[in-house]
Amino acid sequence: MKRLIFTIGGLLLGVALWVYFRQPDPPEIPAARVRRGAIVQLLTTNGKVEAVSSVAVFVRAPTLVRSVSVQEGDTVRRGESLAEVDTTAAREALARARAQLDAAKADQALVERGGTAVEMADLDAAISRASLDREAAEREVAALQRLVERRAAARSELLDQQQRLFRAQSQLTALERKRHAFLGPEDRDRIRARIQEAEIAVTQASGALRQTELLSPEDGVVYSLSLKAGGFYNPGAQAAQVGKLDTVRVRVLVDEPDLGRLEIGQPVRVTWDALPSSSWQGTVERLPSEIRMAGTRSVGEVLCTIDNPGRRLLPNVTVNVEIRTGESPNALTIPRDAVVQEGRQSFVLLVDEKGVVARRPVRLGLHDAGRVEVLEGLADNQVVLLPGDHALSPGQVVRPRIAA
Repeated sequence: MKRLIFTIGGLLLGVALWVYFRQPDPPEIPAARVRRGAIVQLLTTNGKVEAVSSVAVFVRAPTLVRSVSVQEGDTVRRGESLAEVDTTAAREALARARAQLDAAKADQALVERGGTAVEMADLDAAISRASLDREAAEREVAALQRLVERRAAARSELLDQQQRLFRAQSQLTALERKRHAFLGPEDRDRIRARIQEAEIAVTQASGALRQTELLSPEDGVVYSLSLKAGGFYNPGAQAAQVGKLDTVRVRVLVDEPDLGRLEIGQPVRVTWDALPSSSWQGTVERLPSEIRMAGTRSVGEVLCTIDNPGRRLLPNVTVNVEIRTGESPNALTIPRDAVVQEGRQSFVLLVDEKGVVARRPVRLGLHDAGRVEVLEGLADNQVVLLPGDHALSPGQVVRPRIAA
């Protein structure tokens, strides 16, 4: 009996000692190996597209647009018409000015050479015929006006007949001036003054007619068009914008801490949400000349030049921008999550073959979305710990669980 008691007591003592001195299993911690691979460091932001060369076309005189000759996206040549406009008033003013000039020059010729009896008789007959033509034209205009009011005739017919009346009146006025010149020669200085005034009137009327034109100021693409058929536009209204779109510029805002990574000539890749399967390539063209505030951000404005084959990238759209600020084809890398930052010092928790944790300072280089380059402090194939639920300290023993 005593032997049994001693045996049971020994077993209980052994179990107690085993429980007391048993060491817990080391915790399992996620980890990763140091490995080599390519690192491409990108600065991602967004920007707005603009034409490298762009000219706005403005309305220069009160203008009624009859029809629009181009559409947005059309390629145009310098001097090409963008729209057909109503120039009736401007052309009539020019015709009147030219008639006045012709009459003044005719009077000058008569004064200088005088007139014969035959010429005077011919002139009287011509005046009589011109008077009859004018009266006939007046009657026709009056009749057509009534028909147009009743919508029984086209307005274009009325305009044609009004032009005929205007020509008949101009011819009669010129003939009567010639007849008056025969009757009494005018002073030569007065004739010259009339000619000068008429020449100025012709120049002004010609300029006013040109002011009604809406022409492309340069070769390029119409990327903004405000004209509509039947629309009336006052001077100063913007009619269109024409620019060269084979190459465009993208204007981006970069946060101040990232500006030190940028250099002129760095590769740029642009995407546009409206064309998700397309991308465009370019380079950094200009770095900021100043830092300014954009809301709560301290930023610099960076200009990028982008090739635009097919001219599908349009001005004023917002695009996604990737600037390649660095590249290392065979870098020693670890996951970015493995780096612990304390002030300016970076370190990792390194695990040796026995699972013992050590704190190791590292010097870092380039980084991408998931990994960072290690310039100093680690060697290829070493194991570093990743963040987890356990608080770790140097000297602790762990079981690293290395991700595939």
